[in-house]
Amino acid sequence: MAWHPWVKRPKSAAVTARLDLARADLSTSHAAAITAALAERDRTVRTPLSYEDALALVCKATGWPVGHVWLRGDAGWRSGAWHDSGPEYADLKAATVVTDMGAGRGIVAAVLYLEACRFLPGIEGLGSTVREQHAAALGLTAIVGVPVKGSGRVQAVFEFVTQADVEPGGALADALLAIADRARRGSGLVVAPNPRWLPPAVEPPLGLAG
Repeated sequence: MAWHPWVKRPKSAAVTARLDLARADLSTSHAAAITAALAERDRTVRTPLSYEDALALVCKATGWPVGHVWLRGDAGWRSGAWHDSGPEYADLKAATVVTDMGAGRGIVAAVLYLEACRFLPGIEGLGSTVREQHAAALGLTAIVGVPVKGSGRVQAVFEFVTQADVEPGGALADALLAIADRARRGSGLVVAPNPRWLPPAVEPPLGLAG
């Protein structure tokens, strides 16, 4: 069969295996970097880890350019702390502040659905067309969500927007949840015991309530 240049060739098993290995290696590397950065902070800094500190630590350890937290409120989910790696993300930040996530949409709904860390390939989970447009213009291609749980439910969601294609492995989930655990202490929330990272095999409806 002749392949035309505009027809996407299927990936061979060998190529798929190499990609899976690369994702796993990246996940392991990120987990180690986050754990080391948190340990170093614990050794040298006495002040509590804030949401802003947690976002900055994860972004710097992984190279993920954007970190943000969604906070549960009486009227739905609202934008909280933000971290980015440069002024080019200002428009994305401005669009985030005014985004209405309602009772939970996009990455928030995905995290609420399984109450676990989630990796979503693509940027459709950002909750608004304007956010998606800004993210696409910046070359961002994926979202990582991390739950912060207290009083028996998810009270906050860490959202990282990145170009990375990471393998959803347990070590990276554990490292991210450790950061969430440290950051939630200032708010008095209690994190659920070790929820695990689960792949996005079944996505909830965008309007799924928490």
